[in-house]
Amino acid sequence: MKRSHTEVKKSPTNNALAIDFTRDSEVLQVFPSSSLLSSQPGQWNGIHLSYFQHPPHEIPETVSQQHLILVHLEIPTGAEQRLETRFQKDQFHVGDILVVPAHTPHYARWDTEHRYLMLTLDPIAFLHTVQSTESWETAELVPHFATTDPLVHGIGLALKAELESNGLGGRLYVDSLSTTLFMHLFRHYSAQKPILSAQEGGLPTYRLRQVVEYMDAYLDRDLALAELAAVAQMSPNYFTQLFKQSTGLTPHQYVIQRRVERAKHLLMEGKGTIADIALQVGFAHQSHLNRHFKRWVGVTPKVFLNNQ
Repeated sequence: MKRSHTEVKKSPTNNALAIDFTRDSEVLQVFPSSSLLSSQPGQWNGIHLSYFQHPPHEIPETVSQQHLILVHLEIPTGAEQRLETRFQKDQFHVGDILVVPAHTPHYARWDTEHRYLMLTLDPIAFLHTVQSTESWETAELVPHFATTDPLVHGIGLALKAELESNGLGGRLYVDSLSTTLFMHLFRHYSAQKPILSAQEGGLPTYRLRQVVEYMDAYLDRDLALAELAAVAQMSPNYFTQLFKQSTGLTPHQYVIQRRVERAKHLLMEGKGTIADIALQVGFAHQSHLNRHFKRWVGVTPKVFLNNQ
């Protein structure tokens, strides 16, 4: 299939509408309806998710205060879009993404129902993540038309599922997803090409011990990636890389494992019901504990108790 048709057209930027895409009241100035699902402004650090389903529509030229990443979930036909002075008319593929950097004039029109995710990224949070990892003074995303990107597609769906579960994965899970997304966008959709430095051997033993002790002390809390990285005194992205080299697990996976191990001991000691213990070790509810317990131990907590 022919992927796209692109030509240069003049963009009337003076008439573009400036929109904060984290606010439904402003989104409705250009969209035919509000989102079907949306995170609350500030709910996640530096990232906001909205899930839209629109009938045929034309969006006037707008500029966003944030970086916009659109993930197409249903294929529109007869669609066209413009980024700055570049124009594209194309049939999209499911999973394609569109990258619209902040303050970039953007126009779009489609002739059939369109279903997609919009990831709205705070430019300051994006820059902070990149600077703390790659030592760049700037992190300039460049516009990209429909591009197949399974990783961004998967992260978008994972964040949508997290929102639908009322935050079952917790802050550490979302922080890990957002950090991965930021770094992937920087490395593949920015004007800069970072020079990556290899880190061998993982975390120093004393720092790993400090982090694990901190996890154990606050297992019942909704731990954040930045919080654990601060204990290790390094950026969240480097911390994640080195922690996995040291343990074979991501910080989120390791916390889940520690919670399951703590639950095992409490169950054997008879320190409360399964539901009580689930909350004591940081799970949202008993079903949340059951799912992870079976994954790590091989049986449910009830079967584990019966086998004792």
